[in-house]
Amino acid sequence: MVTVRESERLRIMYTLGIETSCDETACAILKNGTHILSSVISSSLARHKPFGGVVPEIASRHSLEAIDLVFEEALQKAKLRTEDLDLIAVTRGPGLIGSIFVGVSFAKALGLALDIPVVGVNHIEAHLEANFIGKKKPASFIGLIVSGGHTSLVHVQNGRYKLLGETVDDAIGEAYDKVAKLLGLEYPGGPVIDRLAQKSTDFGTFPFTKPKLDGKFDFSFSGVKTRALHYYEENKKKFRSQKILQSFCASFQEAVMSWISDQTILAARECQARSIVVGGGVSANSRLRSLLVEKVKVGAQHAVPLQLFLPSFELTTDNAAMIAKLGHTRYQLSRRNATKDFSANPSLAIGE
Repeated sequence: MVTVRESERLRIMYTLGIETSCDETACAILKNGTHILSSVISSSLARHKPFGGVVPEIASRHSLEAIDLVFEEALQKAKLRTEDLDLIAVTRGPGLIGSIFVGVSFAKALGLALDIPVVGVNHIEAHLEANFIGKKKPASFIGLIVSGGHTSLVHVQNGRYKLLGETVDDAIGEAYDKVAKLLGLEYPGGPVIDRLAQKSTDFGTFPFTKPKLDGKFDFSFSGVKTRALHYYEENKKKFRSQKILQSFCASFQEAVMSWISDQTILAARECQARSIVVGGGVSANSRLRSLLVEKVKVGAQHAVPLQLFLPSFELTTDNAAMIAKLGHTRYQLSRRNATKDFSANPSLAIGE
């Protein structure tokens, strides 16, 4: 005879994820937390390009306009009806207050209408969780979050997050955007600089030095940006050469990504963690990926081997599949996490 608990475990569970933390409006549906049935993203990036950065009012208005359409498309692609949903997971922070509020309001209203639980999750934690859709999650790992708004190192043990270090000024994505703007490149700057850097093997023409910080695992990119500005002002005419531009991008990228990857490996060694998990939009960067792979491989020859988790490219940017995954995980661990008594929190900290 099958008990109630066993029947619940055997039953198929459909989780709707909703992500509206910044300039993307996304919905995704996961089956049992392991299979992505649909993932739909509507981006307002084109509206922000003329301003060289995200404009909060434009982002929130886009989410308000797009959320219904994105939700309906996610249902259609998953071949489900609204009443088939069992759980809703939604970003409650951090991010832009107006955008987050759209997603939270939509999730709460839908949860009340369907009489199903709603779980509010941390957008940054979800970036790490994207690595575990259909994969086993290690009990302990070092998490590296790199995005337009965040650069952080965390030690995760049995679901508890300990912040090891973070940026004291700009996030790595912001640093890329500002250096790209200095060079007259388009927004967002990360992908553009990465493409130019890949065309050069000259990392030494423009040397950058690492900043000195009080926090062992903290980051700062203000000095790198200042050095970039000085190089540009001193060599404006030379920057008209595509070769010089490519060399500069390669030097800049090598400096910041070497530092980030070194810090990550060091954190893993000091915390005796055997796994490194990377998440966030900048995790798509080609040099960061190759450096982490190289350093994990070299380190395995001298010490305890490390396991490296890198998200698939479609899960590096803001998406709702990662939100659904984290929400499903939290709900399975403790159903007390499911409550409609929460609100948007633009300053939500890791582990809250």
